[in-house]
Amino acid sequence: MPLACQHCASGPCVEVCPTSATYRQEDGVVMQDPSLCIGCRYCMVVCPFTSVRVFSDGQPRHALPFPTGHNPLVHRARTVEKCTFCAHRLARGLEPACVEACPVRAMTFGDLNDPASEVAALLRSRPHFQLLVEKGTEPSVYYLT
Repeated sequence: MPLACQHCASGPCVEVCPTSATYRQEDGVVMQDPSLCIGCRYCMVVCPFTSVRVFSDGQPRHALPFPTGHNPLVHRARTVEKCTFCAHRLARGLEPACVEACPVRAMTFGDLNDPASEVAALLRSRPHFQLLVEKGTEPSVYYLT
């Protein structure tokens, strides 16, 4: 089961960030501004979803030695990074890369507040769950059963 940032409506990561590097956009996407991150890792400590953030002690290395698409994110050493639902792609009207690349369409992305969206229709028609709802973070990611 894939586990990335759950983009919580009440995520403690936003509240504890001393520089506001972690913040929630109006659309609900929880973002991380690497230019503001001081690498304190408070966000990692308070997140109940372990391993959804990555701290790069040195300059981040990537598996591929070439660019994989337009991504304005600048990776910096000694900072924390997390999934942003590919906000740079969303801004251009595209889906997150993981959704687009999945060969069996196991992931769907959309506006949960739009009852006509595909994701809202799936949640109405199929049993589903969220992770760690008892923590009160109100995750925005749903898993279909």
